Amino acid sequence: MEITGIISIAVGLLLGYADLKGQLRNKNRVEILNWVLHSNSGMSLEEPAAKEFMRYFPPPVDEESDNLTHLTKNVMRFENGGILNASINYMRRDHTRTSHVATLEEIRTWTSKTPYPWIAWWVTLLGFIELVGNYFIEKKFKTA
Repeated sequence: MEITGIISIAVGLLLGYADLKGQLRNKNRVEILNWVLHSNSGMSLEEPAAKEFMRYFPPPVDEESDNLTHLTKNVMRFENGGILNASINYMRRDHTRTSHVATLEEIRTWTSKTPYPWIAWWVTLLGFIELVGNYFIEKKFKTA
C-alpha cells in the first residue's frame, strides 16, 4: 500500500517540474506569444491559436465578429531591437483596427497559466496523506 503513496508523490513532483519547465503550456497560447514577439504580419482569425485568443480576449463589444479578419499588433521597440511593449487588436475588413484588447504583459500572463500546479499539488498531497495514513494504521496494528 505504501508504494501507491510513493508513486502518487512522484507523479505529483514530475507534474510540478514539467509545469515549471513550461512543457505543459497550451500550444495555442504559446503560438500567440511567439507571434507577438517574432512575427512581422497579422494572424488570421481562422487559426486555432487566434480562435483561442478570441475566447479569452474578445473583440470590443461594439464590434461584429463577422467584420473582423485578423489579429494585428502595435509593437514598441528599444533602439537595440528588444520589445518594450506591444498591444494586440483586431483588423476589420476595411483594414482599420479596433481598439487594443490585450497587451504583451497580459499575453505573457495568459500564456503561463495552466491548471497543472494545483493538480500536481493535490496529487502530491494525496500521496502524502496515504503514506501518513499507512504509517499510523501499521503502528496501530503492531501495538494491538
